[in-house]
Amino acid sequence: MLLLVMLIGIAAALLVYGMIDTNSLAIKRANVTEAALAQAKQALIGRAWADPNRPGSLPCPDTDNDGIAQSPFPTDCPSYIGRLPWRTLGLTDLRDGDGERLWYAVTREFATNPTNPWCAPTCPLNTDNNGQLTITGAAAATNVVAIVFSAGAAVATQVRDAANQNNVANYLEGGNETGVATSTFVSGIATNTFNDRLLAIDSSEIWPQIEKRAGSEILAKLQEYRIAGANWCTCYPWADLSNGSSNEGRYNGRVPLLGAATASTPEWADLGITIPSWLKDNNWWYVFFYTVSDNQSAWHGAGTLTVDGVAGTSVVLITTGTIVAGDNRPKGTPGSWVDTDWPFYVDDPENSDLGVVFVTPTPHTPAYAKDRLYTL
Repeated sequence: MLLLVMLIGIAAALLVYGMIDTNSLAIKRANVTEAALAQAKQALIGRAWADPNRPGSLPCPDTDNDGIAQSPFPTDCPSYIGRLPWRTLGLTDLRDGDGERLWYAVTREFATNPTNPWCAPTCPLNTDNNGQLTITGAAAATNVVAIVFSAGAAVATQVRDAANQNNVANYLEGGNETGVATSTFVSGIATNTFNDRLLAIDSSEIWPQIEKRAGSEILAKLQEYRIAGANWCTCYPWADLSNGSSNEGRYNGRVPLLGAATASTPEWADLGITIPSWLKDNNWWYVFFYTVSDNQSAWHGAGTLTVDGVAGTSVVLITTGTIVAGDNRPKGTPGSWVDTDWPFYVDDPENSDLGVVFVTPTPHTPAYAKDRLYTL
């Protein structure tokens, strides 16, 4: 009987040890997967921030498993779901906890060729653009720009041999293998038939940093314009109403990045100033609100701008934040703008009334959609 008790004890200990060991391995695999997904996400965000020509853009997925993003030319990406292009992103050969390479889906507008005829003549990319992907289930999300997937181990009838290595249905399941067609993907707990892990990138993780970059660049060019124009008018350019070019006598509107010449003001190029192509081509002039004071305009009147009760400001630039559901921004096309549209972009009534008195933008929920006010 003593021997039997000892044997039972040993068997129980082995069972517990086996359970602990199995759980430990599962935790290690999960940790590897989480780290790989996080590294891939940060690399994609960094790529969007650093793009010199189309900030915010992301590479096409890799559809032949060589780690290199497919070309979007002449029109579209070959597919908007595929392997993560780890070589293109400058990463090592990332694998999840089951040793599988990661997968990746991206919103068409963020990855397409900017001269694609379906959004001719160009595909401008700025804070008016939101992600078009949706995730349902445990990690539900909207306005998703891109998703990184861990496929995990094969489930059900999935076959992962050399002939099927680029067939998404042999890696993703539960609707994720067809998600691009519906723009909807699925998250959930792991089961015997579903083990995909998803990590989303939404618009709020891309645009605030790039918006600050655009705002800083524009302010620098405005200041350069006034200094370089000492023999012309020693002024800032007039604002634009609707097409990116200055309108004579216009104090409020958009930044005239496409043209500053009027009857009383010179052109950017006449002052030796070059506006970066990415600002013009991506319509950043369309989403910012610009006001010049009367005394720093070409007419050199007496008035200044007042910010938070203090007069003396020459220029106010308001960056209008990432678009969110319910904003109802009238994107339209350049040239279709009217002044009554500004409240759809600029939150505080004091800042959108085409006046000379401004306030620091009030808190906004979500915070990434908040206006930001800059001055010269």
